Amino acid sequence: MENGTLYYSKTLKKWVFQYYVGKTRKSIKQRKNESTKDFKAKVTKIKNELNNGTYIEKNNKTFGEILKEYVSNKFDMNTVSANTYRRDMQTINQIERTCNSIFNKPIQKITTSDIRRELPNIKGYSNNTINKIYRLMNKTFKIALSDRLISFNPMYNESIKKPKSIKEDKEVKALTIKEQQKLIEVLESTEHEYNDILLLQICTGMRIGEVLALTTKDIDYIKKTISINKTLSRDENDKVILGNTTKTLNSNRTIPIDSRTEAILKRIQLNQIINIKGFLFYDNNKDKFISPQEVNCYLRRINKKYGIASELHTHMLRHTYATRMVEAGVNPKVLQKILGHKKIDTTLNIYTSVDKEFSEQETSKYEEYMKEKCL
Repeated sequence: MENGTLYYSKTLKKWVFQYYVGKTRKSIKQRKNESTKDFKAKVTKIKNELNNGTYIEKNNKTFGEILKEYVSNKFDMNTVSANTYRRDMQTINQIERTCNSIFNKPIQKITTSDIRRELPNIKGYSNNTINKIYRLMNKTFKIALSDRLISFNPMYNESIKKPKSIKEDKEVKALTIKEQQKLIEVLESTEHEYNDILLLQICTGMRIGEVLALTTKDIDYIKKTISINKTLSRDENDKVILGNTTKTLNSNRTIPIDSRTEAILKRIQLNQIINIKGFLFYDNNKDKFISPQEVNCYLRRINKKYGIASELHTHMLRHTYATRMVEAGVNPKVLQKILGHKKIDTTLNIYTSVDKEFSEQETSKYEEYMKEKCL
C-alpha cells in the first residue's frame, strides 16, 4: 500500500482513502456534498506529496510556541549565555506585542499576506531591534520548514521587505580631544570608587563589562599586558553575573598596557580592598559585582555636573579610545585585535571617527601636497 488505498464504503456510503505516514495509518473520508471528482483530486494530491516527500501533516502548533521552544532549547543546551537568552526573550515579547495575530496563529495557517500586514507594526523600534525581530521571525519559519510543519517559508517572497525604523539611527560618537581632557581632569581631581574604572576604559578601550570582570591574575606587569578572558553579563533573571567567556570568541584577547595604564592599575591594587577572589572592582560591602549600569549612571551624573559633553556614557569611552588610536596612526589591523573585533569593517566603520581639529590638520596636508605637485 505504497500510495495508500482508495475504496468506496457501502456502509458509510462515501469514498475513503487510507494511507501511511511513516508507520502511522491515516485516513480521510469524502465530506458531505463533496463531489467524487473533488475527493479523488484531493487523494491524488496526497499521493503525489507522499511520493515526492512534500506531504505535511496537519498541526496546530503556533508561531509563538515554535519560537519560544527554539530560544529555550538553545539556552537549555548551553549554546547561548543567560544574557543572550534574556535578550532573545525580550525580542519575543516585542514580536508578541506588535505581531499578535501572527504570534498566536497556527504556523500552517500563516500566509505571506499576514506577514506583510503585520511587519509595519515593528517600524517604531530602532533598526537594531528590527533586525533582531526580523531574524527571529525568519528563523521560526525555517525551523517549521525543517520540521515539516510547513511546505514553504512565507517570508521568502519578493513582497516581504524588512521595515526601516521611523527613528533616526543614533551614532555613538567619540569625545573630542578637549572633552576627553576635561573628563580625565574631573576623574583625576575628584574621589570616587568608579573613577579608576572609567580611566581604564579611556586608556585601554575595553568594554565596561570587561573592566569590571578584571582580576589581579589578568595583569602581567612584566610583559605589560592585560588578559581579557571574561566579562560581566546578566542571567535570565536580569541579575549581574560573571560570564565564563567574553562577549565573542574574538573578544578573548591580550592587550598591551602603557605607562599611564600601569600606574592606574598599581594605584588600584595599592589603595583598594581587592575582593577575596581577586577582582579589581567589587562591592565588598554588599558582596556583589558592580554593575555596568551603576557606572553608567555615575558617568552621566558627573557629565551633568561638569558639562563635559552633550551626552556621555561608558561605551563612548571605547569609541574615544579607538578614535585616538586612528588619529595616532595605529595600524587598523592592530586596533582590530586590541578591540577584539572579528571584522575590520566593524573597527573602521563603527568604532572610529576623527576629531574635527585633527581632520582639518590632515586635510591641510593634502592641500599643501597638491599645491606643491599639481598647482
